[in-house]
Amino acid sequence: MTALIQSRLFVPLLAVVAAVAGWHYLPGTVADRLAFSSIARATANPPFVISGSGAVADPWQLRTLEPRPQVDEKSGPLMVSLGDDLEGVFQSSPPSPIDVAVILNNFHRLGARNAAISAVLAWDEPDPISLVALDQALGKFDSLVMAAPLTRGAVAETMPPSFRRASIPQSEVIGDLNALPLVNRVPLPGVILEREKSLAGFQVLESEPASDQAPLLARWDDRLVLAFPLLTAMQSLGLPVDGLEVRLGEFLKLGPDGPYVPIDAFGRLATALVPVKPMGEIPAVELIDGGDALFPQNAPQPVILRDDRSAAEAATHSFSASLPAIIAAIRSDTGMKAPRLFRRFTASPELVLVALVLAVVALLARMPDFPRNTGYLALTLFCFVAQLVAVWSGFWLPGLAALGGIATAFVLGVFTPDRDA
Repeated sequence: MTALIQSRLFVPLLAVVAAVAGWHYLPGTVADRLAFSSIARATANPPFVISGSGAVADPWQLRTLEPRPQVDEKSGPLMVSLGDDLEGVFQSSPPSPIDVAVILNNFHRLGARNAAISAVLAWDEPDPISLVALDQALGKFDSLVMAAPLTRGAVAETMPPSFRRASIPQSEVIGDLNALPLVNRVPLPGVILEREKSLAGFQVLESEPASDQAPLLARWDDRLVLAFPLLTAMQSLGLPVDGLEVRLGEFLKLGPDGPYVPIDAFGRLATALVPVKPMGEIPAVELIDGGDALFPQNAPQPVILRDDRSAAEAATHSFSASLPAIIAAIRSDTGMKAPRLFRRFTASPELVLVALVLAVVALLARMPDFPRNTGYLALTLFCFVAQLVAVWSGFWLPGLAALGGIATAFVLGVFTPDRDA
């Protein structure tokens, strides 16, 4: 055995074992995905979407941002505009809880079974009876998404149940969480968010500077809360919150089959917004005496109640104006280019490639330290360049298997004596 070790015959043998094991077990693993992601960054600028498992039958796929995304007109939502009541149709201005209850009852009358309310429902001294009427109107919908601003203050609050139901644990998020905005409270007292099954998303983040990129995620305690447009898009697609996959700096995957939403490291929408016309934009006052055909046939659900009052704050105006484009960008999947495949060779060609690398390893293993280690380094660089060229050509080589063989030979060479002359 001593003679075998000192002759270094075991070095190429163990390198072969390591390479073959890597070739068999590494494809599709976290390590393989990390390697592909690292190589992809040399050919494309993040954020991008990586899908597939790296197998022959399910190769890696790379989707990059579309610099000029096309508008999917069918992605425009149906919106009801809560504007200025110039004719005094409602009980008060701004609308009282009973006024909002009447609007929502008409939603239901016109066929809306799912609703999303981006207008913040908050009043200083609401009438208790009108609140009961509003609560009953909210309870008629099969699904309901509501909104409120969030901020970060010196005194933290307990997360409202509707926000918690629409949040995901930080432990399920892939990537560095430190760049995400921090929140810990709803800045308005008495905001109405609660129904037994309602979900709540943030309208604006008051503690964050304004940005052209729409924020979609924020940290609250040990959970991630979601933006109202993101929840509304998922509601329209019938996708549950617990099916959301988050890879910071890359994408959100809304369900098992997508759509994919590119995001940056700050949790903001990374694709360019394209102006989108809502499928319909109906003033709320028209719902009071509007006919049964006021909502267009086959209108997408949910129907969204949007705050368009001139007295609303500037941040609310900006949010309301961009809402159709953000929802369309999230649900239509038009901000990404078509996926590019990176195929693997079948078993025989891949094993031949790995064997060629191992043959060079066997030759280097017989050399003294300096030329041997320099040779290992040169061979490693060659494998990296070969992998890079292959990716540019649309292929994925068994580079990790080859590198596993080289690394095994290098480590064994360091801890075993040189061959006797």
